[in-house]
Amino acid sequence: MKHVLVVIDNIVQYEKIKNIFEGCNEDDLDVDFCHSPIKSHIWEHPDFRCGNFIIDVKKDLKSIIDKYDLVISVHCYQFFPKELVKNIRCINIHPGYNPINRGWYPQVFSIIHNLPIGATIHEMDEKLDNGPIIARKFVEKYVWDTSFTLYNRVLDAEIELLLSNFADIINGDYKKIVPEGDGNMFGKADFYHLCELDMNKNGSFMEFYDLLRALSHGDYKNAFFVDEKGEKIFLNLSIEKSGDFLSIDKV
Repeated sequence: MKHVLVVIDNIVQYEKIKNIFEGCNEDDLDVDFCHSPIKSHIWEHPDFRCGNFIIDVKKDLKSIIDKYDLVISVHCYQFFPKELVKNIRCINIHPGYNPINRGWYPQVFSIIHNLPIGATIHEMDEKLDNGPIIARKFVEKYVWDTSFTLYNRVLDAEIELLLSNFADIINGDYKKIVPEGDGNMFGKADFYHLCELDMNKNGSFMEFYDLLRALSHGDYKNAFFVDEKGEKIFLNLSIEKSGDFLSIDKV
């Protein structure tokens, strides 16, 4: 029996990944889904309301090592300690193309710095979003994308990668790809620095457009400036791409 722990903090991906496990042909597979102690939308999912599904990868380190053969991280808010990744095979499903898009909010920095974007499944080591790559895939990025639309395309790519490589990941039967260097690393602080807009900054309209669309993510209040009264004024860019126009013949 293989005992698998999935630590997931993304409610959008939860149902899809749960369905992959339920539909697999691995008879000797026992899986537990848990989430981080950090509050997020996944806490409100019906599957997690009754009972304690919180797991702290540092405090619960020994019990994880004793109980599980494989740990899968899905947008987990926690940093896995060295002792954990050295004692158990830990797999990360990352919403960026490693090593180009390591760190937080890869789609944001992909837009701002005009970097390729994609999804990666990799073994974890003691560095953030680092380690041997199992599978990865680029996704298309368009000039009309916001952070939200690009992010959703990356989420779809994650599921495609997991479906294509599921049995190999569970059984550890895959070839590893060594990352091509350290790539790019962006942290939370880099993102927060972007959010407060400098209204006196000089630049092209395209630069401002890219910044605003990179910070526009559904209902999230990211981009802002402070007015003369000290109030935060939030901005969110709405982009609509025209479809094909219907040609009407003259009569």
